[in-house]
Amino acid sequence: MTIDDPTLAAVHRLWDELGQRPASDPENNLSALFSDVGDLIDSRHGCWLCAVRLSENDRDPLNGWRPASVVFHGELPNDQAAYRKAVSGVERGREQPDESTFAHVRQAGRFRASLLSDQVSEAFYQGRSYQLHYLGRGIIDRLFVILPVNEDLESFFMFDRLRGQAPFRRSDLEIAAYALRSLAWFNRQLHLGHGRLIAEEPLTPAERRVLKPLLGGGVEKAIADDLNQSPHTTHQHVKTIFRKFNVRSRAELMALWLGH
Repeated sequence: MTIDDPTLAAVHRLWDELGQRPASDPENNLSALFSDVGDLIDSRHGCWLCAVRLSENDRDPLNGWRPASVVFHGELPNDQAAYRKAVSGVERGREQPDESTFAHVRQAGRFRASLLSDQVSEAFYQGRSYQLHYLGRGIIDRLFVILPVNEDLESFFMFDRLRGQAPFRRSDLEIAAYALRSLAWFNRQLHLGHGRLIAEEPLTPAERRVLKPLLGGGVEKAIADDLNQSPHTTHQHVKTIFRKFNVRSRAELMALWLGH
């Protein structure tokens, strides 16, 4: 390992602080993680993407893998629109997945970390995908760290360098990989928060808004007041959350969340 001692100490502090943050707030915890790792590798923009394999299909160029959820860090004005356009283009057959996507599908199922340049040819940088989806948003380079949960579920942590910055170096990749490699427990919480791990079906946005205060100890009436919804609506969301996670109480839900 070639990471210097001050950087190692910073990563260890990051782990300690993340472990002390409330498990009921995975998205704010994710934002803090991106900020802390981004400070170490000089990255102000990126995203977490949940990838799910819906089926195994040899005729599908992505072998059943699809993006299921995305959360942007340092979100740019056209991030959401660009993401929706890219996903829609692939689904409707108007656009082929880029070289990087194909490379990641071939490597699915194991921890991996790479620079964009490791995944693509020189021709990629002159092609439509890089010009539109990267440079079109001011992104000049990307660093990937992928943590699998199981053979059908993965987290993509992607860190970007923006126009005016230099491309990533190998030392940046080593730092990011080291910082994220040991966070399997946090990766599990992220997917639980999106209903992608144990829930029978994904949580709706409304259910996710109820889930956070529910895990934080809030009573249903207070949750309803905070969300400006009726107690009946909140109660129905709580019942559905319990059903989707196959638990009968808040205590069982918390035990599931904390891995007990």
